[in-house]
Amino acid sequence: MTVRVRFAPSPTGYLHIGGARTALYNWLFARQHGGTFVLRIEDTDRERSTPENVQIILDALRWLGLEWDEGPEVGGPHGPYFQSERGDVYRPHVERLLNEGKAYRCFATPEELEAMREEQKSRGEQPHYDRRGLKLSTQEIEANLAAKMPFVVRFRVPDGSTVIEDRIKGKVEVQNKEVDDFILLRSDDNPTYNFVVCIDDADMRITHVIRGDDHFTNTVKQALMTEALGFERPIYAHIPLIFGPDKKKLSKRHGSVSVLDYREAGYLPEAFTNFLALLGWSFDDKSTLFTGPELIEKFSLEKVSKSPSIFDPAKLDWFGGEYVRQKPTPELTDLALPTLIAAGQIDEATARERRPWIEELVAAFQQRFRRLPELPELTEYFFQSTDAVEYEEKAVQKLQNEGASERLAAYRELLANADFSSTDKLEAEARAFCESQEMKFGQLVHPVRAALSGRIQGPGLFDIVYLLGKDEALARIDRALSLYPVSGKP
Repeated sequence: MTVRVRFAPSPTGYLHIGGARTALYNWLFARQHGGTFVLRIEDTDRERSTPENVQIILDALRWLGLEWDEGPEVGGPHGPYFQSERGDVYRPHVERLLNEGKAYRCFATPEELEAMREEQKSRGEQPHYDRRGLKLSTQEIEANLAAKMPFVVRFRVPDGSTVIEDRIKGKVEVQNKEVDDFILLRSDDNPTYNFVVCIDDADMRITHVIRGDDHFTNTVKQALMTEALGFERPIYAHIPLIFGPDKKKLSKRHGSVSVLDYREAGYLPEAFTNFLALLGWSFDDKSTLFTGPELIEKFSLEKVSKSPSIFDPAKLDWFGGEYVRQKPTPELTDLALPTLIAAGQIDEATARERRPWIEELVAAFQQRFRRLPELPELTEYFFQSTDAVEYEEKAVQKLQNEGASERLAAYRELLANADFSSTDKLEAEARAFCESQEMKFGQLVHPVRAALSGRIQGPGLFDIVYLLGKDEALARIDRALSLYPVSGKP
């Protein structure tokens, strides 16, 4: 079997996290088996489907690195790949099902159907369609058609049961009497999802349908429809849902559920993809970080959990930090520059002129941020004038500690003649100074860091000294000494 899978979103909004995971699992499965990943746009909802929403979906998939082999903007031998453009493909199948007695017209008005449901509820029954359209005679049907009465076409669900052999859920049997005769063609002549998807999957030679567990009720209908049309069923695999931390289905109340919101939040796409892969799948009890090729190699439907997964924002942040640390500094700098420019810390000319220095700055902070927009806040004091640097309360305390100003003044003299050729040289000279003064290293580091940055945390102190340069470092120490000149007495 040549594997062919599809991701078939409806362009009625953004690409949400559950949809992105479905796309990822399909893409991994296709790549692992040397198969084809098809993107199909299911835009049967004409009112809510928009070109803008289509573009949002394409952008999100590309950000995740999930390039499709067939579909919009790519083409392929089984197009069109928009359901709205496939009307001529569907129409003959409606006529065939009607002629074969596998479908029938129903002329009931919405008001009549509502009255039917209310009557059923009054009798304590579960509301269901009563097959009234199936009871019409040929003469009644012809008369209604001649009178141009609106109608829908319904599928005639056969007796018996339907068995789904699911690659994740296992064997599931459903009694067909639990399935209403669902609509294939609406009164406005537009086909419905559960009808057209079967034709599309057959025409596009789809071998495996991998999707969320919330689609399982649709799968039963589609299995019945596929058999009625005489097509071979694809292999089904239904992925458990994603829950929020409160163990309820993930929704907007848990925060953002749009994939592109995480792009805007500054997560690296590799981090988000890795995190997404583990929302329902695991290779073993230990492995968490996987490159794209490793995910392709190790992914399998057999290791997809049967239980819902939990979307944990803290875990996503952890992945964000891990991938920032792993990213080669030049590449990370390319990604970080737009955020530094947007924050007003540099402009494009400065980005070009001071590129080596900016790379060193990014490298100094690479262990300290998880998302790109966090970097400008961390590096802010490097772009401020000497007098604009503000001191945190705890930094002031470090400068006011007994003897801090004397140690700072002594280090200033050392720094005035220090070797700025490397951070290692600066640190070696400082350590030798502390030894000569019988001073603990931390007693020097804390007030110097506070004086230079106004903060008590940050990258290595000598990264700060080196990046500021001698003149600016001396100027900031002078300012701190002017504010806290003798043992912390202003």
